[in-house]
Amino acid sequence: MKTVIRGQNYNFCVVVDRIGFYIKALDLTSSRFSFINNLNAILSELDIDIDDAKVSESQWLVTRSEAILFFRQAKKFLSTKSSRDYFERKLDEDRGCGEWENIQN
Repeated sequence: MKTVIRGQNYNFCVVVDRIGFYIKALDLTSSRFSFINNLNAILSELDIDIDDAKVSESQWLVTRSEAILFFRQAKKFLSTKSSRDYFERKLDEDRGCGEWENIQN
């Protein structure tokens, strides 16, 4: 399963594949992207404890049922403009730390 949610400055790709779940954010200006599952704001929305072992990874190996649950939750909170705007501000802060090295062609 995959859905793309278009924001003002970022596109969000929410994915469940055969091995897990991830959210990829693409900066529309620079074409740089990052997997953002472990962003604190995302963890909070998904009700994931910061000490959970999966937090150390940007793509989570989880059961199919967990992946589908996370997919539905992420799709819901990224689909509302106010929530999406909040995440875009958080991503601007994260990008400011210089960790967005991946470039999408």
